[in-house]
Amino acid sequence: MMPNYFWTFFLFCFISIGAQAQHGNQRTIHEKFSTEWKRIDTLSIYPSSFFVLKGKDTLKASEYEIDFLSAKFRLTHESTDSLILRFQVWPFDFTKQYMKRDTSVIFQGRPQSERDLFKIEANSTPPTLFGGNEIAKNGSISRGLSFGNKQSLGINSALNLELNGMISDNLKLSASISDANIPIQADGNTNKLQEFDQVYIQLSNDQFKLITGDFWLSKPTGYFLNYKKRGQGISSEFQGKTKNGDSWFTQNSVALSKGKFNRQIIQGIEANQGPYRLRGAENEPFITILSGTERIYIDGKLLMRGQEFDYTIDYNTSELIFTSRHLITKDSRIVAEFQYSDQNYARSLLQSATRLELKKGQIWFNAYREQDAKNQSLQQDLSSSQKYSLSQIGDDLSQAIVNSIDSVGFSENQLLYQLVDSLTFDSVLVFSVDPALAHYRASFQYVGQNKGDYVLDSYNALGKVYKWIAPVSGIPQGDFSPNRSVITPKRKQMISSGFSLNVKSTMRIESELALTTNDLNTFSRIGSQDDQGFSNRSKLVQKIPMKNDQWQDLAVESYLEFEYLSSHFSPIEQYRKVEFDRDWNTRNKQLSGFQRSVNAGVNLSDKKKGAMSLAAQNYAIGKDFTGSRMFTEGKWKERNWQATWDASALTAVTALNEDTNSFIRHRVDLSKNFGRLKLGYKDDHERNVYRDKSFMNPSSYQFFDYQFYLSNADTSSYQYKLYYRERIDQRSDSSQLRNAAKAKTAGAELSWNQLKNQRLTILSAYRSLQILDSVLLPQTPENSLVGRIDYEGRFFKNALTINTFYEVGSGLEQKRQFQYLKVNDGQGLYTWIDYNNDGIKDLNEFEIAQYIDQASYIRVFIPSNEYANTFSNEYNQSIFWRPERIWNDQNTWKKVLGKFSDQARLRMQRKINEFNLESAFNPFFNDIANSSLVSSSITMNNSLFFNRMGKIFTAEYQVQQNDTKNLLANGQDARSQKSQEMLLRWNVHPTFSIESSAKMGTKSSLADYTSGRNYVYGYRQVQQSLIYQGSTNSRYALTGRISNKQNEAIYGGETCMLKELGLTWKQNQTEKGGFQGEFKWIQLDYTGSAQSAIGYELLESLKPGTNYTWTIGYQRTLSKNIQMTLQYSGRDTGTSRTIHNGSMELRAFF
Repeated sequence: MMPNYFWTFFLFCFISIGAQAQHGNQRTIHEKFSTEWKRIDTLSIYPSSFFVLKGKDTLKASEYEIDFLSAKFRLTHESTDSLILRFQVWPFDFTKQYMKRDTSVIFQGRPQSERDLFKIEANSTPPTLFGGNEIAKNGSISRGLSFGNKQSLGINSALNLELNGMISDNLKLSASISDANIPIQADGNTNKLQEFDQVYIQLSNDQFKLITGDFWLSKPTGYFLNYKKRGQGISSEFQGKTKNGDSWFTQNSVALSKGKFNRQIIQGIEANQGPYRLRGAENEPFITILSGTERIYIDGKLLMRGQEFDYTIDYNTSELIFTSRHLITKDSRIVAEFQYSDQNYARSLLQSATRLELKKGQIWFNAYREQDAKNQSLQQDLSSSQKYSLSQIGDDLSQAIVNSIDSVGFSENQLLYQLVDSLTFDSVLVFSVDPALAHYRASFQYVGQNKGDYVLDSYNALGKVYKWIAPVSGIPQGDFSPNRSVITPKRKQMISSGFSLNVKSTMRIESELALTTNDLNTFSRIGSQDDQGFSNRSKLVQKIPMKNDQWQDLAVESYLEFEYLSSHFSPIEQYRKVEFDRDWNTRNKQLSGFQRSVNAGVNLSDKKKGAMSLAAQNYAIGKDFTGSRMFTEGKWKERNWQATWDASALTAVTALNEDTNSFIRHRVDLSKNFGRLKLGYKDDHERNVYRDKSFMNPSSYQFFDYQFYLSNADTSSYQYKLYYRERIDQRSDSSQLRNAAKAKTAGAELSWNQLKNQRLTILSAYRSLQILDSVLLPQTPENSLVGRIDYEGRFFKNALTINTFYEVGSGLEQKRQFQYLKVNDGQGLYTWIDYNNDGIKDLNEFEIAQYIDQASYIRVFIPSNEYANTFSNEYNQSIFWRPERIWNDQNTWKKVLGKFSDQARLRMQRKINEFNLESAFNPFFNDIANSSLVSSSITMNNSLFFNRMGKIFTAEYQVQQNDTKNLLANGQDARSQKSQEMLLRWNVHPTFSIESSAKMGTKSSLADYTSGRNYVYGYRQVQQSLIYQGSTNSRYALTGRISNKQNEAIYGGETCMLKELGLTWKQNQTEKGGFQGEFKWIQLDYTGSAQSAIGYELLESLKPGTNYTWTIGYQRTLSKNIQMTLQYSGRDTGTSRTIHNGSMELRAFF
């Protein structure tokens, strides 16, 4: 029955899909705008949801103005481009007046002296905490404890408080206060992030702002100093005006830095959308990215985060995945700049920024310092001898390696070893769980094949276990060593000062000086002479006035720029263009010395047509490199033609290898509008040749990438684009450039918003890579495809809602590891049962806790560096049918049908390692070999309701399926649950009702990385409840349940018959509290071994025979804002002592 219902459901899904809608409060507008105000909606706009797209780029906030309350929008400069506005609206227009009663009625028949509704009276209400009614307060504080005869005493506390309002006529208070330790961050799959971990108190007015707690710091005025930081401390801002009318601003901060900056360059992999692992500045493989700090570029272009845009990021595992908007190839140049959590040392942050705005310019001064507290290490413990060793290595961080063997006391929740002698070797680590011997803890570092004395032996619930291997003929036989690399404490700072002055109406002078310190090891003073550096940048800009009226729309300016960096200058973050080093061919060249650049150029702009520039540049790095470059870029419109370009020609000499380099490149996008059509051509060409006399360096290359495309010129209602693209790659054979590869790509894009309440987006691209010379380019030929359908719709006055998402692609799947960590009793999710009584916490001995006293462990997934190539597809479908919205008031057959409603949700994700056309693209294809299926997840829930809101009788038929398969480092883990359930509710009397349910299904667990966890059992269950509710304050229920479970014979054939009878009650006192409880008698007739995973599952963590469980709770409102809760629970299995658990909590609401 279930498969038939399953396919009927999907048939209904596909028949129902005819269009797609947007959410009821979500808006998407495609049209052209001007500098005149235009109302874009009749409701007020939710500010954080608003963004503007110009093509695929986000429009800067300085280019438009928006009034969120009145929903009015305009541009700050004229533009002929169509824009895309996406936002959500409030259900109200806040510029209008709303009232439930007309206040003028109050005044009828009353004298004028009594018509003042706002007359001030004496306040008889005592003041409340955090001020009066001017401050909006929300939150609570709680303190509690838990105890029991099978768990330790636990103390719990929580504080969550939000404040917002005026505490005086000119002082505003905003606060978010919490003592909760939130180990997760916002998901990186949306454009807007919700900050879970921002805790702060802010005071502000028009002249100042003071923040204590968590805050952001952004780039100040200036050239060299660049940062985007999250700090935790105190930050102040002040601004004002001098007597002569000049304005000033200053910001000062003292904090602990929450992150450390890193810039990572990643070369794309053919047909791999990700994940790409981001690493730390010290090459740390497993880091946590601070949410919202990342900047991701492809080929020099900044991308937007979000599943509907360019990429998604898992901040907790530091993995980057690109969406179907960007087909990642071997040629994709990816740059990631981000902040990550560094837990090696406490890191202080000092920042100051001051700016003076003059009538003819501005002057600024900035200071910034980050420093690790070398005597306050966090996650790496250093002994005095280890600190001394670090003080002797200077800045040579490759020597920062220490022995990781540490003597500790025995603990059953740590991986411990004993030290033994083996043959002629002493101090050999051997894994042990013997409390008398296991007194050593060690971490192991991969040192390379046959360079260590240990190998990975096994996994258990606490992590990896390593084993010593004896050397053979003095040659090590292992890959690991009990050593660890130490991160040295560092200090980085910059002081900068500069000015920008208009010496004439047509001339501006800019100059800035910066001093830096970069100490790589504050333990050591050796080599500190290279810690300091300085820089200077000066620029002269001359505007050329256009006196002829014919050229009044033109603006021309010339400039001369000089920049100098000393050999030890070290910026806080990258301040140049993202591909500056690639533009000059200096990337990964290990060049050293001072840096000097001179730029001279001309910029031309036209208010109606666009802008262009031409520059001559010279750049030198000490005596190692000298280069000269001509560069031009522009964007121009002429009648129906549009052109965008950038081009450069570089000639350079590298003294180290005596190479001469010629680097010529250009990118062009040329298009013309033919009515509603746009025909375009794009190309990207690079020729990069290195020569040593007559020899052509093998790193020389050339490629030519061209594209033809057809799109619509007017994007107000819908957008489409069809394109064909080819790329020819050439490589050097030491004498000339020869063809090495050819790639062909075809793609289509469609965004349709023409119909009301409907939206459809389709993206697709196919690429074929042909290798012409495998010697010049050792690359495997690949065919890759990415595609996406995003489809939404609301019909029949929102009675029918359809949402569809489908995506295909290729990438990697990480082989994950996991371990179990001990936490306070009652605060975990898992329990450990030593099935084999060996004292070792094996992976197959952990079960999901059924009762609070058992919950003593959590499961933590640990990222690994092992990945498997995969082809993936994802399909999400939801259908909500609520006919009562259109048929409820009709006295016909439609009213009967209107009592039936349905909610259907389906999500399917699958990754396979062998390409097959049907299995790679068809999410419903099931004939897949188990060895080919790397991971999968299927979640399906369909609920069919009859008379859902009925007061007398309701019915629900529910079908659920939840299948998962995960790839682990040591095997695969598969779990499945399928069920069908019928639920009935019948109010036979105003005080009596009957609830019935019948359920059947299967549940399975299959794992090849361990033994004893494989089972597949079916079950049938019937439950009946008789409920008495004499009033709204009391409820009593007598419930009976019978469940029959049987494991398949191939997995053991265990059976369990469960009989349960229970009584629940709930008694409330209005505004005082409530008393509730539950008592159950459970009889379990079981055949098989109870001391096993299947036994724990079938017995629901109880014991064969007669069991009793009970729960009693009492909640009391002590005053208007204070609430007390008492809880007591217990169980008696008959074969062991009775378990008692209790807890008490006191909570105050604000």
